[in-house]
Amino acid sequence: MLKPIKKQLVLLTHMQKTRANSKTISSFAKKIGLVYFGSVNQHLDEHKIIRGLTVSSTHMDSSYCVGTFEGYSLSVVDRKDYSVEPDGTEILNNWIIFAFELHNETAVPHFFIGTNNHDIRPFHSLFSTFPNMKEIDLSEFVDYGDDFTTRFSIFARPAKTIEVLDIISADIAKVVAAHFWPLSVEQHDNVLYIYSTFEKVNSALLDKMLKNGHWLAVQIDSITNN
Repeated sequence: MLKPIKKQLVLLTHMQKTRANSKTISSFAKKIGLVYFGSVNQHLDEHKIIRGLTVSSTHMDSSYCVGTFEGYSLSVVDRKDYSVEPDGTEILNNWIIFAFELHNETAVPHFFIGTNNHDIRPFHSLFSTFPNMKEIDLSEFVDYGDDFTTRFSIFARPAKTIEVLDIISADIAKVVAAHFWPLSVEQHDNVLYIYSTFEKVNSALLDKMLKNGHWLAVQIDSITNN
């Protein structure tokens, strides 16, 4: 466990970075027509909480934005939360999250695309909250090239493997490999979440999350609505 004084120093450092990020996110929101609300309290404020694997009873949200982009309802948030490692160490995690509401009348299976050789700790709750999510062995599917398999792994319920790979096909995976690194992706309850764990935010990162997230949302809808 972090000592109280050290914990406060860690949080203070992150909050200073949050203030710097808020200017960038606010400008980005204005540019693409989102409404910027700033910090929101999940227990006190009336707003639609961005869920996904990072949601918890203790998360702290800032730079909350909502609106539409190219026909998709879109929410953006700068989220922080503590996680506890197996050895008891507390870590303050940070995510920038883009949430696209899919245009689907039927349920899309839950999946997560995580980055290899990248810190997986910010996503630990996926495996504690959803212990039935397992890594798909892509070695059985020869069409998935090294560009994707060396950079990313796909997680899903074993019973949903074929359905998920029908969505994240080899062709989709090639684009993800070329353009998404080091972003992570989750689809849950027909909402597509794009995650960045970079503490420092710039306009290029936000543009990348927006364009890649929108592209993947369109692909998922095209595949699952047929």
